[in-house]
Amino acid sequence: MENIYLYLDWILLILMSLTFCQQLFSKRFNFYGIISVLSLAIYIALHSYSSELNIFVLIMFLGGISLIILEMFIPGGIVGTIGVITLICAIVYVNKSSYNITFIIVISIILSIALYIINRKVLKRELVFLNRLVLNDSISTEDGYVASESRLELVGKNLIAYTDLRPAGVAALNEEKFDVVTDGDFIEKGNEIEVVRVEGMRVIVRKK
Repeated sequence: MENIYLYLDWILLILMSLTFCQQLFSKRFNFYGIISVLSLAIYIALHSYSSELNIFVLIMFLGGISLIILEMFIPGGIVGTIGVITLICAIVYVNKSSYNITFIIVISIILSIALYIINRKVLKRELVFLNRLVLNDSISTEDGYVASESRLELVGKNLIAYTDLRPAGVAALNEEKFDVVTDGDFIEKGNEIEVVRVEGMRVIVRKK
């Protein structure tokens, strides 16, 4: 019976990781996202049945998922990272064989990174799902938008957030618009911001 659970752990966690990775390259929540969520749900159900899931583990699972979802609305990376770590801890904790499940998780992460690299470097795909969360306003040259380039003269200037900065977005100076990014803070559209430094093509800003 333990061997069956082990085989299922391999299938479910690798499937969850790979489909989650593919979801990031999709325009909207689709088949990949559904399979990823179902794989996690089946894993939880199987081990809940075999090890009598307690309230602490249930809170870890729900808390981890909630933090990952919250990261979509309050970007910055910290909330999402804590959510992923919490979820991984819950996955390990609920499994009776900590050594095996840790090894499976490591392999799943490696395969996901490999798939990510293939999508980005070989297939030249963009992280569409995340980009729609980070910047969903349509900006064009007709709106006064200009492509990023090194603009050291902007340091110290005050701009207006043309879109929400999550943390990336667009800011305006007079009729000209620029790609900008904060140090991780979320800044709402319309707020006054200050350019604190320019690193190559990155214009880093903070709220005034």
